[in-house]
Order: sequence, then structure tokens, then C-alpha cells
Amino acid sequence: MPFIGKNPTAGFATIVKDDFTADGSTTVFTLSKQVATVTDIAVYVGNVRQEPTDAYTVNGTTLTMSAAPATGVNFYVLHIAGTIESSVVPADLSIGTAKLVNDSVTTAKIAAGAVDTTELASGAVTSAKLDTNIAITGDLTVDTNTLKVDSSSNTVGIRNTSSSTIQASNGRPGLVVGDTSGARGIAILSSATGAGSLLFANATSGVGTYHGYIEYDHSNNRIDTYVNSTVHAQRIHSDGVISIPAGIELGSGVDKTAANTLDDYEEGTFNLNTSTGIVFSGGGSATITSQQNNYRKVGSLVVCQLQLVVNFAAGCSGNMEIQGLPFTSTPDIYEAVMQYNNQSHSWVYDGNLFKSSSTTNILWYGRSLNPSSISNFYMWFQTTYFAV
Repeated sequence: MPFIGKNPTAGFATIVKDDFTADGSTTVFTLSKQVATVTDIAVYVGNVRQEPTDAYTVNGTTLTMSAAPATGVNFYVLHIAGTIESSVVPADLSIGTAKLVNDSVTTAKIAAGAVDTTELASGAVTSAKLDTNIAITGDLTVDTNTLKVDSSSNTVGIRNTSSSTIQASNGRPGLVVGDTSGARGIAILSSATGAGSLLFANATSGVGTYHGYIEYDHSNNRIDTYVNSTVHAQRIHSDGVISIPAGIELGSGVDKTAANTLDDYEEGTFNLNTSTGIVFSGGGSATITSQQNNYRKVGSLVVCQLQLVVNFAAGCSGNMEIQGLPFTSTPDIYEAVMQYNNQSHSWVYDGNLFKSSSTTNILWYGRSLNPSSISNFYMWFQTTYFAV
């Protein structure tokens, strides 16, 4: 059918009717559609159309009556505005974000690969917008050389980009720290009463997770080294002293030869029993009145030095035996050198001593002086022997 004016852009829409129940007291009612002005609707009370503004006002979907409609009266609203439906395609780039409801654009409305870095403003993607699990394929570089993850060699470089080129004799390290421009290192932080550790693992569970490790104990200010999970290989004490429980192999490579392993060192002092430290095979007794004795043990080799002042009773005869050395000897003969004198008679003699059994005793053999009834007898001697 011909018409005058602009062609309509769409057909007519159905008028919406809202029915309300009047109770004689309620003046505020909720409409089913947004309303722009009071003239967009027609309000009927008892089938009589009401005067806009005077009889009612609107605000969005809220209808407010000037007076409450009487109970049971026929009360309804017709939405008469916008009855001609317009269907206009917006021009390109004409819709701003203010026109979009929050969360109205979902991933289903975005084509795959449609958004690239050119579509994102600087700083637009924050940590709050990132998934807690981020998967990256390929290399990762942070600030040129602060961190470089090389996916082809499966290595990580911190302060360098050359982790893939550094290689030890037994393989390429997985982590390379530092650069060649100055002093670099790794700091392990822990509490003042805790310990910092560097672990070497060959498994993801059990003892294999700490198969070897180096630990700094801050409570005692010492470093401990462990191998084979539980073997305590070394301790560096706070004063710099190093303890190596199993010993040190010297001069034979790294084959752990027992004959080349130094597994003991000790030095100290010792005292003989004052009444039984010196005895005679033919009778008599001796009393040690003063003594100053020391020893040094390196591996199984023992060196003893004794300085004694002795009072000999009458009747001392036979071989003299000195008892109470610090370590039991092997059953072999070892010589020692003795000097002795008596201050009152100015005697000075040298003599030989030997050991012939696995004891802590030593014999003075072939002596040429009978010390019976001599007081303040000074004796100095040194003996070297192998301990069992």
C-alpha cells in the first residue's frame, strides 16, 4: 500500500500490557519494561485513562501513582511508545564500551586468533587476568639476560643467555648462574636458627631426594657434607677445623686404597700409675713422684715422650718394665731410646728398650745400672711403635 514519508525500517511491534492488583494503599508498582517518559505509557484505573504527571510519574521500571487505586478496581498499563520496531545496523566503530553490559561479550563471540598484541594496550593484561597455570611453548626471555629458558637444550640461565653452551665433562648443567662481567654467586637464605642446604638427588621420593647434600647449620655455624644419603663425610667447624670421619687418601689417586688412607690423628698427654707404672722382674718397687708425658698418633704410628722423676726402693733387680703407654702395640719388637741420671751422683746413661708383645708396656733391656735405693732418679725416653 502506498504511503507518504520515509520508508519504515521494520514492522509494528505488539503493545505490552501490565496488569496490577489494587489494594487501596499501594502507590508504587513495577513495570515490565523500561520507560523513558510518562507519555510512553497509558495508565487506566477503572478503565479510565489517567492524566500523565498529575495522576502518575515514571522512573525506569517504577510507576508511582499520585493516589492509591481503590481495592478491586480494574488497574492496568499499556506500553504505547516504540510500537514501531526499528532495526538499524550500527555504523562501524560506533559502539563504545559504555553500550555493553558487563560480561556480555563471551569467548564464544570472539573468533579464534582474532585478538593479537596490536589489539591490546600497553599494560592492559595484568596478573589478575592471567591463569595461575601458564604453559609456554618455546624459549622464555625476561629482560634480555635476567632470565633465559632455552627450550632446545632444556637449560636455564640467570644473568646470562649462554646456558646451552656451557658443558662439564659429565654433561651440560641445567642451571647456569652469573656472567663474566664480575663476581656472581648463589645465595641460600634461611633463618638464624635454621639450615641452608644444597641437595643432589637421583629420585623424586625417598632417600634419593637427598642422595648427597651440603648443609650450613646457622645454629652452630658449621658446614656438613653428606654422601650416599646418610654417610657423614665432612664437617667444617666454626673455628675452621675440618673433621673427616672416614679418613683421607693420600698419593694413590681416587681408588680409595686402604694402605693410602690416613684415618686417624691424635695428640695429647698421659700419666703412668705412680706406684705400678715401673716394675721389676726380679723384685723391688718404684714410685713415680713427678711426670710429664705426651704422645702423637698418626694413623697407627705412635710416638711417646716421657719425663719421669722416680724413687727406687731397695732390692730392685731384673729387667725394668714401664707400664701404661696410651695405645696397645702390635706384637712386634720396637726400639726406644732412654737417658737417665741421678742428680746426686751425676750419672748419665743411655739405654735401649723394646716391646715384644701386644701390650701397653715397654722393657728396658740390658741395663748396666742397678737403681736400688736411689731417690730423685730422672728418666727421659722416647718410644715409637705401631698400635693395633
